[in-house]
Amino acid sequence: MREGVGKPGSEPECGEGSAPLFFEEVLAIWSRERTRPKRERTRYMLLSIVARHLRTFPGKLMTVEALLDEAGLSRGTFYNYFKDMDECAAVLVNLFFEHVTYRRSAPKGPRSSYDAILDANTVYCRAYEANAGVYSLFSELATRDPEVLRMRERMNSEWVDRIIAVVARRRGRPFTEGERSKFEGVLRLMIAMTIESLRERFVHGDALLCRSFPTADSLAKALSDQWYKAMEEFDCPTQQATDAT
Repeated sequence: MREGVGKPGSEPECGEGSAPLFFEEVLAIWSRERTRPKRERTRYMLLSIVARHLRTFPGKLMTVEALLDEAGLSRGTFYNYFKDMDECAAVLVNLFFEHVTYRRSAPKGPRSSYDAILDANTVYCRAYEANAGVYSLFSELATRDPEVLRMRERMNSEWVDRIIAVVARRRGRPFTEGERSKFEGVLRLMIAMTIESLRERFVHGDALLCRSFPTADSLAKALSDQWYKAMEEFDCPTQQATDAT
């Protein structure tokens, strides 16, 4: 399903506070890099067209015919790369998440618990706003493609595990089995709430959410407030635990 992923320096950097690069633009850049094999460049060109279509029509795949008309290629060329549009979509989603995971970097310096939550949600909300079509396609594919569903479950589980590991280090003691089970449940609820909020805001354009949170950063702030409240019970330093005994 995968052939080369973008290498460091293969696309313009996004500075802190700048708008994230649309993934279709990243793919278009890769498709023009002469250091890549022609087959790989053609593949990225096709995927960039699909990603551009998704920005206009979030979650809705274009047809093979529409893709080939825009690309100016023959039907046989498409089937040299993908067996159908669903496979094309799955490849696009995989490349996208590899790209955003590779580019993710931890801010330097000490941060409060709230600032750490806000930083993570700000990055996520900005990425979702810029690439809502790809995120929406990911959710839609997960309803009918077992491989994509497993990928989503794995990503959510890894997300939960990372948070629990960070909180355990910060509070100075590991979670008991009961604490961890409860915390995992709360975190999965928060993840589901966050994903649905982003989809309603940036894919479906919910009128109230658009008025209340006109920017990705304002939505990130609101989501972070809820995340912080939900995590407060579990994010307590060792001294608090000692005082309570």
